[in-house]
Amino acid sequence: MNNSRKEPIRYVKRDSNGKLIPPFPFDPWELTKQTRKLVCRKTKGIVQRKYTHFYKAGVYGGIATAYSVGCNFRCIFCWADWSRDWPELYGHFYSPDEIYSKLRDIMSRKGVKRARISGAEPTLCPDHLCAVLERVNEDSEKFDLFIIETNGVVLANDENLAPRLSKYASRDRRKGTVGYVRLSIRGGLPEKFEEKTGCKKEFVDLPFKAAERLWNAGVSFHVAVVVDPRFTPMKDKEIIYNKLKKIDPLVRRQVEEEYLSPYAHALVRLRAVGRDDVTGKKMTLKERAALKERPSY
Repeated sequence: MNNSRKEPIRYVKRDSNGKLIPPFPFDPWELTKQTRKLVCRKTKGIVQRKYTHFYKAGVYGGIATAYSVGCNFRCIFCWADWSRDWPELYGHFYSPDEIYSKLRDIMSRKGVKRARISGAEPTLCPDHLCAVLERVNEDSEKFDLFIIETNGVVLANDENLAPRLSKYASRDRRKGTVGYVRLSIRGGLPEKFEEKTGCKKEFVDLPFKAAERLWNAGVSFHVAVVVDPRFTPMKDKEIIYNKLKKIDPLVRRQVEEEYLSPYAHALVRLRAVGRDDVTGKKMTLKERAALKERPSY
């Protein structure tokens, strides 16, 4: 992973011959370690994490959202803003107590009982995440649901994280936890995984390892799979589903199927890899606006 250490990993680009431009493809675990240096810190014993904003989203029937900074994937259809690719330039550090308070304030003002950490990759700072979940667990009667959206890289590499999450997101209803994990799986075929995420194809099984760890730890979760035929051919979909079924048939049956929308930042990223079959030949106004906001380096 020498390339990834020498230059920042922003978003995937291909040259005129369709070849990935270095530092792509990359090692997602190396990017995890790089990104942690930018978005996680400990101050007076408190683990803080970077976020950009807090708001109510319409998904999940209405949910308070903390928008986190930084990710260890570079999905070509990602809707997240430029804080994903330039984490050093965006956001502010917040303590777990501050995140909890901001989410509760939104829930109270907007009349919702659900909350989540979204935006980028919530598990980059595990101690921070678990501290937020501890606060939620202490006041669980105020929540219907608390969702953690993840790509599974950290879960696959940290054998302790899934057991830690089970305290706050247990499949055992008798425990009364409100935590829930939404695990995104991008590909089953190594080549398709690399194409969609920018990661080296040999890491294709990391999200499946994460799913297995969540299942074995008794965590309440489901898997989301991009089945949009523009990105996931039938063979790729079948391989994903077969791998999930081997973990447990219930994991396969509970899959959430995703079809992608042309968000502004996704359009920029898709055009950078030559997917004008999705973006169209002509640049839209919203894509131009996203390009104008993009950092200059």
